[in-house]
Amino acid sequence: MAKPPPLRGTLVALVGAAVYCALLWLLYARAPYSTIPHWWRNFAPNAAVALVSWFSSLNVGGAILAAVPVAFGLVLGTKVRRLALGLTIGLVTAVYIVVGGLVEFGVPSSLEGWVVDTAQFFAVSLAVVAIVALVQGYRLKIGSSDRA
Repeated sequence: MAKPPPLRGTLVALVGAAVYCALLWLLYARAPYSTIPHWWRNFAPNAAVALVSWFSSLNVGGAILAAVPVAFGLVLGTKVRRLALGLTIGLVTAVYIVVGGLVEFGVPSSLEGWVVDTAQFFAVSLAVVAIVALVQGYRLKIGSSDRA
């Protein structure tokens, strides 16, 4: 299989990151961050856990939903290095979000802020590559129980 030119991979990664950022912005702008539903508070032992788990769930869910069309675009539009491109798209987007958050809001002042930001970073970073792996049919090897 012929190796594609490096400029093509860079262009695919940049376009993918732009599309992923746009989809995340659309989803995150409409997510219900302002209030925590009363039914959600019943699942948490205290208000801090309810807040962190609610924001983290919204961030992770948004990252997964935004990653689906990007991952399908990678699988259908490229033939090589899909996982590497998916990881690059996720990392570029996650770093963009983190740097933007630090510039706008500064360093989180509480443990809860760090937990939410860390969960969002890993969700955004890994969602595209995880969906690409699932679409391609790769088995995700997590531990020793996955070895055949």
